[in-house]
Amino acid sequence: MSTPKYDALVTKVRDWANRDSTILSDSLVADFIDYSADLCYRELRIPPLENTHVYSTVTTAGDTTLQIPPDMTEIIMFSVKDTSGKYLVFDNKMDIRSYTDKYTTKQHGSFTRKGNNLEFYPASAVGDVYELHYYRRLFDMDATYVVNQANIDAGNTAVSSSGVAGAVEISGVYYIGNEVYNWLRDDNERMLLWGALHHAHEYLGSDDQSMKYLQKQMAGIDELNKEEKRRRVLGASNAATYQVSELL
Repeated sequence: MSTPKYDALVTKVRDWANRDSTILSDSLVADFIDYSADLCYRELRIPPLENTHVYSTVTTAGDTTLQIPPDMTEIIMFSVKDTSGKYLVFDNKMDIRSYTDKYTTKQHGSFTRKGNNLEFYPASAVGDVYELHYYRRLFDMDATYVVNQANIDAGNTAVSSSGVAGAVEISGVYYIGNEVYNWLRDDNERMLLWGALHHAHEYLGSDDQSMKYLQKQMAGIDELNKEEKRRRVLGASNAATYQVSELL
């Protein structure tokens, strides 16, 4: 499903590349935007991309495996709180080969990643609550809120016709879901645009232009990462919006 902000970004990629949809099709531009976002998710380490997943309270003792959230790109901290309120931070991250080596003695607070799971030591006890703080991928650039009876009063938009793409009928009224906020698309569109233009010009065979936009995107990523390091050193608030400079 296309959405207004996403469609505007697609149009901007074509306008800046000076090509129309016969050269840069919707599917091509969508790929370029996805590739651009992938680089941001791999390289950016800032609060807007942080998330915390709290697992269900353990009901059966002896578990040593938990499933990783599907949007995770990198672990920040993995911890568990027992029934007395005491925390254990799993701070001994091990290579999977060392962790599974039968001759290796695991330390208290050891863990490793195995496929889509975390394996950890010691095993769980009844009442334990595990928590994973991590960097993540955001929702799709064109994601919308699901429309249902419970949320039609929470901002989803009424439309006049069933012919509108994605419209859902509830009690004789058609609704479409509002766009899900996406920090990259909504607050740092230029980084997405630069990355998409890098791939667009690479596709078009314009090597100089391709490299120019890759350098701009990497400069934007570097600027935001350095800003986060400064804030941590100075103890500054993370409430401010992280945005690349207009000077780049």
